[in-house]
Amino acid sequence: MEASHPFKTNEFLEYLSRPKRVVFIVNPRAGTNLQKHIGEAVDKYLNHRRFVYSIWSTAYPGHGYELGKKAVEEGFEIVVVVGGDGSVNEIAPALIGTKVSLGIIPAGSGNGLAMHLGYGREVSKAVAKLNTAENQLIDVGLLNERPFFNMAGIGFDGFVSNLMKEQTWRGFLPYFLKTIEAGLTYSPSTCRIELDDRVLTEKCFVIAIANGPMYGYNMQIAPDARLDDGLFEVVILKDVPRWQYFAAVPSTFTGKIYDEAFVEHFTTRHVVISADQPLHLHVDGEGLLSEQMLRFDIKPSALNVLVPLKVPLDSDVLAN
Repeated sequence: MEASHPFKTNEFLEYLSRPKRVVFIVNPRAGTNLQKHIGEAVDKYLNHRRFVYSIWSTAYPGHGYELGKKAVEEGFEIVVVVGGDGSVNEIAPALIGTKVSLGIIPAGSGNGLAMHLGYGREVSKAVAKLNTAENQLIDVGLLNERPFFNMAGIGFDGFVSNLMKEQTWRGFLPYFLKTIEAGLTYSPSTCRIELDDRVLTEKCFVIAIANGPMYGYNMQIAPDARLDDGLFEVVILKDVPRWQYFAAVPSTFTGKIYDEAFVEHFTTRHVVISADQPLHLHVDGEGLLSEQMLRFDIKPSALNVLVPLKVPLDSDVLAN
């Protein structure tokens, strides 16, 4: 006598092994124009056994957030921002507190967060790195309840970011030229800075409120900042002759900025900054001008981020 048993599927294992749904949200106005190649890069380098994908493009300011919310509502498991730090700042707030993971394809000018996470600057390699990236919870900064993910700053860097807002020519060279222009015209403000354990009054060239360590272009303003420690690094560049700032630029590439005599740095969970005049500032590179008191708070472990494995990519990896 022959007998057979009914075939039973394991729904949990099927769920784990099924391709994940990922949407690439493209900012067509991001700085480097590399995003125009995203379709062919995804087709060639994404592992299509592991992922099924869609590509959406933003059409106006604020549209990225709307698309991020749509992705969450439609059940996408991964949202990949194709743009720079400003694009991340617009889209990622829709993912805070959800199980949806953020990936980044660097196509902006500086790409500070993407560079720190290990995505590099090449679109094809960044797409390939998504295939083996691992999920990690990171903190989110809040400026008067507005989220930011990498860096906020008051003073000179905010002034430069405001100069760049109307600049259609993007990339390192125009940023460098605007930095030189700002260096000749910017006037530092005296600020009252309240930290967890002290209050300072300083005439400041820059106050960096760092969740991550770098602006972009591998320039580390807060080399010991960590994205997952529940803390800000606050880095203050005091008012000194301008040539000292330019002379110190190499130390931002070597992680030695704290060694400069005009630099102070502190670790804190909360920051309150006020001044008797409007302050130039930026959040993730987006320039703003504020006349109100600025309060910075940290929201620990609030965002899921895909972090590439720290291994070099070779042709075998790129070929799936």
